[in-house]
This record gives sequence, structure tokens and C-alpha cells, in this order.
Amino acid sequence: MLKILEQKNLSAYQKIISRLTIPEFTQLHLTEALDDDDIVKGWILYAYQPEQILIFALDDGNDWNYCDGLVRSVLFKAQLHGLEKAVFQISQPEIMARIAKLGFVKNNQNSLENISEVMESCKKCKENPTNT
Repeated sequence: MLKILEQKNLSAYQKIISRLTIPEFTQLHLTEALDDDDIVKGWILYAYQPEQILIFALDDGNDWNYCDGLVRSVLFKAQLHGLEKAVFQISQPEIMARIAKLGFVKNNQNSLENISEVMESCKKCKENPTNT
């Protein structure tokens, strides 16, 4: 079963973080996707701002399920912080293409203006009997 957990110790990710353009004094958060053996299969790096959540990097192991799970988990956490906007500052076109195909962004945009709308559409998908 997939586990998605926040990782407080970012030391293993310092090389990756050092290559990213992140505003000074940004408090970073990282969430990992782990398999049954607690092996890291993917991760997402993000930060909360007063009006939005910034997503800086994502490694989903080229797996659509990990991509969807990691992004949704961060969007849910943003909602818990009272945020409705997400900005994806991800530089890899293939990752952004997956994010777009999963419906998180539209029309070559890099932002999601209404997190609640996306999360509600997820609930509707679960209620569809063809998806059970």
C-alpha cells in the first residue's frame, strides 16, 4: 500500500534543493511516497505562502499514481492551511505534462486557482460506480 508521509529531515535532498530557484528564507516541506517496504518511490518539495502553496519539485518515478497521490496530498495540506491557490514552479516539462493531464493545471498554465474544485472533482470520481 502506498504511504505518503512528510519528511522533516531534508538533508538527503540538499543537492536537489541547491539546484532549484527558491526564494531566500523559504521554509521548505517535503513529502515522500513510500512502498510497503518503506522504500521512497517519489517525493514533492513545496512551501506555504500567505496566499498560495508553491510546489518547487516533484519526482514521481514516472508513475502516474505517485504523481497524483503526491500532488493531491500537498493540495489537501494547502486546504488545511486555508489556501486555495497552488503554483507549480516545476522545470521538467514531462512532469508538468503529467500534472496537466491529471487535471491540476489547464491551458499550459502553471497555477491552480481553486484547489477545492479539484478536490471536489476527485470525490465525484470516487462516487462514479464505474470507478469502483
